[in-house]
Amino acid sequence: MFEATLNQRLQQQACSGLLRTRLIADEISAAYLTVDNKQYLNFASNDYLGIASDNTVEKLLSSDKHKHLSSGAMASPLVVGRHKIHQELEQLLLDWVDAPKSHDCLLFGSGYSANTGVISALFNQKNKDALLVQDKFNHASLMDVGRNSQALGHCRQLRFMHNDLASLASILTKAAHDKSASEMQNKLVVTEGVFSMDGDQPDLPPLTQITKANNAWFMLDDAHGIGVHGNRGCGSLSAQGIALSDCDILVITFGKAIGAQGAAVIATKQTIEYLTNFSRDYIYSTHLSPTQSAAAIANIKTIQADNWRREKLAENIEYFKNHMNHSKFTLTNSNSPIQPIIIGDETKAVQLSEQLKVNGVWASAMRYPTVAKQQARLRITISAAHSKQQLDQLIKQVSA
Repeated sequence: MFEATLNQRLQQQACSGLLRTRLIADEISAAYLTVDNKQYLNFASNDYLGIASDNTVEKLLSSDKHKHLSSGAMASPLVVGRHKIHQELEQLLLDWVDAPKSHDCLLFGSGYSANTGVISALFNQKNKDALLVQDKFNHASLMDVGRNSQALGHCRQLRFMHNDLASLASILTKAAHDKSASEMQNKLVVTEGVFSMDGDQPDLPPLTQITKANNAWFMLDDAHGIGVHGNRGCGSLSAQGIALSDCDILVITFGKAIGAQGAAVIATKQTIEYLTNFSRDYIYSTHLSPTQSAAAIANIKTIQADNWRREKLAENIEYFKNHMNHSKFTLTNSNSPIQPIIIGDETKAVQLSEQLKVNGVWASAMRYPTVAKQQARLRITISAAHSKQQLDQLIKQVSA
């Protein structure tokens, strides 16, 4: 029975131009990708600063300090405890984002796990009179856990129009006057620092004012902002002049500009203690690898010291945007490394991506359900590791 169902769904995906397949890469770096012995220019990596490409495991673990680290954490942190390297990483993150002493940090295995771990813990059967308000373009991890929590009757989830503060204010105002929500005390507004498919950013100062005025908590997923924006790359809050005290929950992902693996949640000590006790993702998952923690520490220190990486990245972004101005395709309003080229039709987006590969350029086509129907695009990502000549080759091939 399942066999026929699976086959039918896969055929439907193929006919719609939405079928996804796995591939094996022989080598991956921020600027290059090798598949089946053919080298491509890589414009699909999230290694925005070229740090993951530079800092190999051998290089990271060559010091005496790290030679003893195990490859795995062996159990949940509540079973065998956190390693000292975990505590070192937590403190480095707190210092980096200028967290007050009232705050603490919790490590997760991935950004997806961090987001689901936070929201599922806040919205549970003990907290049914609650409202979760999300930007319509939030990451799948945020939307999925919101839908699941609502389906379980643990909250109401409402979505405001993308980066539309009037839409957000209207939802919160209406909720406050809704008789069915008259007893509602717990409200959480969630957005991203940089949106992963459009590369644009919310206007955080007025957004935080709206949340405060409506007695709502504010959560920021800064997966694509950390390392790139702000003082010494400390993220979107710093870049927009927002103090951490105006953000109740900050999620940081290590798999993008930081060039490692894992994630962290920064909040007040009370919130972190609550998550330690009620976040099932944290309680029932093996802890972040000590070697990955060491990689994150080394890479964050590199980010803090190497201002030239952010300067080169900004220069490359500006160069790409200026030279794509007269292209037949539409770019989004993005000043981030994520520079989508909007195609629209799913099949045409895949065809263009395949044509670029023929000419030695790797740029992935993003399609429904990752983006809305008829909003398919090439998700171009710019890195500090790219040269002007490589950018020229991309621009030439896309514009051909």
